[in-house]
Amino acid sequence: MASMKTKNLLLFILLTVAQCSHAQEQYNFEAVKPAVIEFFKRGAGNPDSCNVFKEQLAKNFEDKQTRKMMIGFCDSDLDTTKPVSFTEMSLHHSEGHLYVCGILSGETQLGRKIGARFIAAEPYHLVLGFKYSRRPIAYATDDKFLVDEVRSQIKAFNELYAKACN
Repeated sequence: MASMKTKNLLLFILLTVAQCSHAQEQYNFEAVKPAVIEFFKRGAGNPDSCNVFKEQLAKNFEDKQTRKMMIGFCDSDLDTTKPVSFTEMSLHHSEGHLYVCGILSGETQLGRKIGARFIAAEPYHLVLGFKYSRRPIAYATDDKFLVDEVRSQIKAFNELYAKACN
């Protein structure tokens, strides 16, 4: 038969888990969404750049470098003028701070699906980090520095995500 200490410990664990799951249900994730969308909107490339490459490609359809650049500029960011959706939103406590972690999904200017994981510091809805599901812009110029920079950003995000979102 279980001792009184064991019963009390189990009760404490059960209450702690119940409070954590209740906090997830009660947190107003809707308040975070506009700030996250605005962050991605500000960080996206200029839509006019995409149009310039599309026009150049229309003039010379066989130009492989222009095609590569067009894909890099037009297919690397969320187009926030199109509908977006949020999934896997969760609230986390780390080192005395609150974080909302989630995924924002939508389309690029080329109409292809793209998503981005994000971490927002609460209660200010400040996006601290993000990671796109893919970044064709990194490979648009055959620049090793740019590829290494994107890899470095992904590594930094993964470290922050492991710390704040697990």
